[in-house]
Amino acid sequence: MGTESFRLFFIFLFSSIIADNFINVERQKIILSSLFTHSCYPSINFALKQIATKQIDIELELNGTEDVIPCDVGTSVKVFFDIINQTTSLSVLMTDACQNVLSYIAEVATYFHLPVFSFTDSDLSLSSVDRYPLIYHMVPSDRAHNLVRKQLLQYFNWTRFGLIYQHGSKYTLVANDFSDLTAMDKNQWEVNLTRGIPYRYGPEWYDDNIINIKTLLKDFKAKDVRIIIANLNQTLATHMFCHAAREHVYGSSFQWIMLGYPSVSAWWTEKTDCSIQEIIRAINGTFQTRVPRLSIDDVDDRPDHVLEYLKSFSDLEKNYFDAYAYDTIWSLAYIYQSKILFNQSNIKKIVDKIDFIGATGRVRYLNSGRIGEILVEQYVACRMMSDGSCKIPCYEEDKDCNLTVVKIFLAKNSDSKYGPPVLHKLNSAIWHGNNPTRDRTNQIIQYEHIYLSVFISITIISGIGLIISISLFIFNIRCRSHRYIRMSSPSLNNIILCGCMLAYISIILMGVNSSLFPQKWFTKIIMNIICATRMWLLCISFTLAFGSMFSKTWRVHSIFTNINLTRRAIHDSRLLAVVGALLCIDLFYLIAWQIFDPIQRKYIYNTPYRPKYNQDIQINPYYEVCQGEYTAVWLLILILYKGLLMFYGSFLSWKTRHVTIPALNDSRYIGLSVYIVFICCTLGSLVTFIPSEQIQLSYCLTSLFIVICTTATVGLVFVPKIIEVYRDPHAKRRQIKMIRRLQTNPGRSMKLTSKHLNSAILDNNQLNFVFSMQEQTLERLMEQLKNSSTKNNIIRVPYEFERLISTENNIEEEEEDEEEEEDDDDDEEENPTTHDDDDDNINDRFLSNNKPFKGRVARALSLCLYNKIHMAQICWSETSGGVSHGSISQLQDNQRSPSMTLLKSSYHKSADFVKIEESQEQTSNLVETISLSDIEPVYDGLISLDDIRLDKMIETDLISSNF
Repeated sequence: MGTESFRLFFIFLFSSIIADNFINVERQKIILSSLFTHSCYPSINFALKQIATKQIDIELELNGTEDVIPCDVGTSVKVFFDIINQTTSLSVLMTDACQNVLSYIAEVATYFHLPVFSFTDSDLSLSSVDRYPLIYHMVPSDRAHNLVRKQLLQYFNWTRFGLIYQHGSKYTLVANDFSDLTAMDKNQWEVNLTRGIPYRYGPEWYDDNIINIKTLLKDFKAKDVRIIIANLNQTLATHMFCHAAREHVYGSSFQWIMLGYPSVSAWWTEKTDCSIQEIIRAINGTFQTRVPRLSIDDVDDRPDHVLEYLKSFSDLEKNYFDAYAYDTIWSLAYIYQSKILFNQSNIKKIVDKIDFIGATGRVRYLNSGRIGEILVEQYVACRMMSDGSCKIPCYEEDKDCNLTVVKIFLAKNSDSKYGPPVLHKLNSAIWHGNNPTRDRTNQIIQYEHIYLSVFISITIISGIGLIISISLFIFNIRCRSHRYIRMSSPSLNNIILCGCMLAYISIILMGVNSSLFPQKWFTKIIMNIICATRMWLLCISFTLAFGSMFSKTWRVHSIFTNINLTRRAIHDSRLLAVVGALLCIDLFYLIAWQIFDPIQRKYIYNTPYRPKYNQDIQINPYYEVCQGEYTAVWLLILILYKGLLMFYGSFLSWKTRHVTIPALNDSRYIGLSVYIVFICCTLGSLVTFIPSEQIQLSYCLTSLFIVICTTATVGLVFVPKIIEVYRDPHAKRRQIKMIRRLQTNPGRSMKLTSKHLNSAILDNNQLNFVFSMQEQTLERLMEQLKNSSTKNNIIRVPYEFERLISTENNIEEEEEDEEEEEDDDDDEEENPTTHDDDDDNINDRFLSNNKPFKGRVARALSLCLYNKIHMAQICWSETSGGVSHGSISQLQDNQRSPSMTLLKSSYHKSADFVKIEESQEQTSNLVETISLSDIEPVYDGLISLDDIRLDKMIETDLISSNF
């Protein structure tokens, strides 16, 4: 039994030895050539040992160089040729050479039909299959990063972005490739700005580099590029973020997406002008895409040798790309293990069929490039805790911040190699605000117009003023026969009211804008009409209202500031002609304006601004204006013209500020209105200095000034008339007293000299004589009229003659006049002016000499008018419904010379008693020495009463009569 058991054990042992020897004999030994820039890759040796222990028919052996190669083309190519010369058969070349060296090695390897496998390079310049047909990349290329970035933009709905790339093929090709990817769908993507930046190493280039960086950041900021995709090396990226912190190109308004970098600590190795906290503040929130060191995809079907490697990875890792070197060895094992003949013609087919789970994830190839995992990470500023963790977010004002990297997405392909990568969310992104950064400033086109509430309020106020003006217009027409109204020139008052009504309407039109109309094709036509209408109405309203007040003020100034006692009559017709002339000038100017430079609606865009509550919003305000090409010039000319008119009107008002004229009962109020209009227009001109975006304030102030001056004009001109009509509805009271106070200074009165006194006494004596004789003649003529038997000789007596005759017989009116005169005297006593004692006596004596003859002016005029009509010396025409008026015509010389001679002799006889150089006391006594007996009683005084003086007396009493 024992011998049998021993025999079986010996047979099993012998069979195992034979089988093992047979396997070893059948295993194919493959020499792998290598060019490494690092002296040690433990992961490669670990993979070779795993393959050696596997029951497979190949054996891989690494034939590496004793020394590492630098990133130098000449040295590296020489070493590569040495390998070729020393090796009898080359099957494949493994390398971690840099891009410059790898490009030359790949070209040389193509000549020798030698496949090259790189496990560190991802440069797009080496992805050209036509130029480098035998180079294969274990690390996903930069194009894979671009595909992931595109998916990232779609995930956050970012369609507008900018590109920054460092000069050099590695970064330029990546930017161009990404532009090509997004250019496929122009409707979805908008590359707002693409800028390349040079960067030269060395202290002599430092200033130039900084200037280039600052200029680039300012351009991106000015173009409102908020999503910035940057392809830079970490040295340039450090300087970029340093100045991004200085230029405020970071935070909630900007999102940076960078190429991934292996180490966070590398940010602090580069010397910059910024502190670490400034760089952290700028980098905070930045996304980066990079290849992971190891696969982070949770899969359950990892092979045992991969799990074994992952357990030992912490001890084996010497380089960031160690795991990719490990997967490269296994990729070569799968290539040589295949039954397909290995040569240049079919190696591409073999590589494309590789599909296994490695340490870096699922290993597959497409067009010589790796289809692998891409990690999307975010730099987050945080506080470093005592346990070494960094999880609490750090804010802008914090000064002890650190950087940590948070994995946000894992991008990997689906089962189809040709589909885009899919983002698998790992963690939530951290934003500076509550939401992801917007890819653009939200451009809000905002139409600035008058608020409806403001427009309604101003319209109501203007409407009230318009209703009041219409009511006063009706009042002025209905009460035009009232003496107080009639003496204030009701025609001019109506013109003032018309101007005020047009001003109120122009205020309403100034608030009308396009928002009140539906946006139709005819809206522009309507607004163009309104634009022209509002300018016309405002200009014409000013001319009508202010022109009428100006003409009234000019009349007062013309009558009472000239010391010449003989002057021409100024009727309303002349004042209407002045207003008409001003209106014609306006019409001519406005018509020329409308023809050569028509006023039309235009849109003006203001400077955009960002509200404080949301910096992601930019409001682009615009408003409509009514203007032409040269509106400023036309307005300047119009303002100068109107300004001179206002200035002259204010000057006239100031000169006549102390004139009280009951016959022209509204002169003082007109002057006050002129002042108010001048002040409001002057202040209103300051509205032009208000910023154009302050539409509400500008409209309110403009309307306020127009309403104030218009309402003040209406109130000052017409309220006293309403009060007077209310107090005396039947016009029983008459204002006969006229006081003229010529003063250039309110505190100083004009002194009357002996010359003025003597002239006044002469006038007084002459009028006394004529009035006394006309009283007697009037009684005689009245008696003759009563006894006349001729009934057919009807004398047509004009309206004013009837009024004057009735005045003589109206005893009640004379009593009221006496009371009024006493009241006026009391007023004069209450408001005395500063005079010398002699001047006071002169003024009292001058006024007292006129008291006995109160009312005789009317009777004398009545007699004179009646007599001249009776003797057919003048023809005072009548019209149906009223009497037309004019000054009494001058008589022919042959008609007036006899009586004029007699009148002159009477004057000379009266003058004999006057000594001009005598004292004031003697001159005052001269009045008492003149009597009727000193004058020839046969003089009838009917024809040759001085027509000039007669005109003056008529104008004094009738200057405002129109009917």
